[in-house]
This record gives sequence, C-alpha cells and structure tokens, in this order.
Amino acid sequence: MTGAALLCLVAGAALVVQNALMGAIVARGTGLTGALLCNSLVGLSLLGLVEAWRSGPAFPLRLAERAEPWFLVPGLLGTLVVAASLYGYRQQGATVTVAMVVAGQLAAGIAGDAMGLTGRKGGPGPDTPIGFQALGLQTWIGAALLVAGAVLILRGRGSA
Repeated sequence: MTGAALLCLVAGAALVVQNALMGAIVARGTGLTGALLCNSLVGLSLLGLVEAWRSGPAFPLRLAERAEPWFLVPGLLGTLVVAASLYGYRQQGATVTVAMVVAGQLAAGIAGDAMGLTGRKGGPGPDTPIGFQALGLQTWIGAALLVAGAVLILRGRGSA
C-alpha cells in the first residue's frame, strides 16, 4: 500500500469520527449550521497558521492577488460534502451515508479519470488512450463490486 493510499484510508476513517463528533455538536443545540461553522473555523484557523508559518504573514495578500472567482467553488463543494455527510449520518447512519458518498465519489472519479481531468499518474496522455477503456478491467470490476456493495447496504437498511 502506498503512502497516498494509506493516507486516504486514514482520512476515510477520520470522516466517520468527524461526523460523529459534529453530530454531538448539533445535539448540544448548535444546529447543523453551527456544527459546520465550528468545523470550518477550526480548519481555516489551522491552515492559516500553517501557511503563515510556511510563507510569512503576507500570504493573504499574495493569495488575494492571484485569486479568481472560481477559487470559491472548491470551498462550496467542500461545505456541501461535509453538510451532506453530517445530515446523512443523522438521518440514516454512518454505513448508508458512507456507502452513498463513496458511490458518488467513485462515479465522479471514474468519469474524471476517463476524461483526463484528475491528473492521475498513468492517465490519458500522448501514448495512453483517453476514455473509459483506459481505466482497465480491474478498475471496472472494483467499481462494480463497490456499487454492488452500496446497493446491498441500501437494501439491507430498507432504503432501496
């Protein structure tokens, strides 16, 4: 297992813990938005301190000079992911939520890799075919197994 794969595995486990803790924050009366705001403020503060240490205190000015309107989109999408996960955990539990989030990520990931949008190593290039055939049989079998797993989880919970 590569370091990147291990980091992603740890991040997946961290998401379960994060959502459980955020659910506890909501249960204390902050509401969904309050829990999301707490999550975002802690992350923003940590990243701001790291970048100030790494690049110096003028980094916000350098960022503002280079900023374009589309720079807002990743933050909006990240907020959607965290909000949907937190809502899902509270409504249907971790198992169904994780299965559906992973299924959505898998579908978008396959499309992104096939179109060459993700910059993955070994992805479409001058000597590599572009499109779904470039992903290989093992990728498709793995994807089918993950989708089958998501369907089984939903059916087991009476949601499908």
